[in-house]
Amino acid sequence: MPHHVFLHVPKTAGSSLRTVLSRQYGARHVLYFDLGIGDPRPMPEIAAAVRARMAGRDIRLVTGHQFLGLHQALREPCLYVTLLRDPVERALSEYFYAFTYPHHAQRDAILSGELTPIDYLSAPGRGDAQARQVAGRTTRPVLEAALANLDAAVLVAGIAEEFDRSLLLMARRLGWAPPLYVARNVTRLTPDQAAARDRARQDAAGLRDLFATDIALHAAARARFEADVAAEGPAFEAAFAAFARCQEALAAGAGEKVFDRYEFQGDDELPPYAAAIRDSADYAVVADFLASPAVARRAPRNIMGRVDRVEAGVVHGWALDLLAPAPVTVCLMAGTGPLAATRAQMMRPDLAAAGLADGHCAFRLKVPEGAAQRPDLRLVVEGTSITLPDPEGLLA
Repeated sequence: MPHHVFLHVPKTAGSSLRTVLSRQYGARHVLYFDLGIGDPRPMPEIAAAVRARMAGRDIRLVTGHQFLGLHQALREPCLYVTLLRDPVERALSEYFYAFTYPHHAQRDAILSGELTPIDYLSAPGRGDAQARQVAGRTTRPVLEAALANLDAAVLVAGIAEEFDRSLLLMARRLGWAPPLYVARNVTRLTPDQAAARDRARQDAAGLRDLFATDIALHAAARARFEADVAAEGPAFEAAFAAFARCQEALAAGAGEKVFDRYEFQGDDELPPYAAAIRDSADYAVVADFLASPAVARRAPRNIMGRVDRVEAGVVHGWALDLLAPAPVTVCLMAGTGPLAATRAQMMRPDLAAAGLADGHCAFRLKVPEGAAQRPDLRLVVEGTSITLPDPEGLLA
């Protein structure tokens, strides 16, 4: 069975979602670890660290602030879900989180006023943080790689601004029970701090160009999300209306619980009055929708592989999809045009020893005459925009 993986982009309603995950999977079955974008460790070392954390535990969900790529580290199939947010709003939320979170990396500079909101938003790497997380380790342009993974590798890309609808779609695709929750807002600001955030939001309007990469990714994610919801048909909207009424009833008595921070230290419990909501007709509507037959949709992909060498005009490498048993086809591309293609199904003993498709995932592809001089030469897995890693730039 594939691992379920929630890629937690910081400040995208993750605190609320954690409580849902604890009830869907059980906190003891959740592995939380951070795998930073700049983590220099080779994949085998990362895999060893993850497996050590999994040892002796029945892990059903992996989550944390990590880049997309766990399937490559473990060489095991994964189903990825994530939430993305308007990047300027996300960065502002990250800044003002320092006022309530004592372990914020830049808390002292923020609280002293030395680091202003505009300085924080203008820092290098702020405008493509979400794209880098979705792109994973890549030698391609970050937005290109992120969009390719968003399209082919991510099962559900939710939108933080549409949190409840995103949650319902995740429940539908991952086989959850109705995902009731009490909203959590861990950034608790004083009136003065809230006013400062409002002023910063106005000032930040002029910085949106710095966030062009993440803005493009967020727009693509929203378009995909709306298409995924539309594909579910009217039944989704009927279930969502019922779910919204359940959530409204839950929120009415939440009180101070909305400010509680949750870190998988135990299963999060809904308040006692949630039992009546679970007995309601609205809850039954949501449950029936989630249990209904799935609609036809394109399966996600878990692509692995790389370019190993180029000899005498022939490209040697390997490629496979961990979520599909059939061999993949790799296409030699220049720009948007395919130049040649072949199936990755040749036997290589070293790949068999590594447990990769019994070794039957290698390929040899002859570069057509004159193609070696074409710009942006790369190998792409057919049916996706995912480019095989070429770490040594052999096709350049």
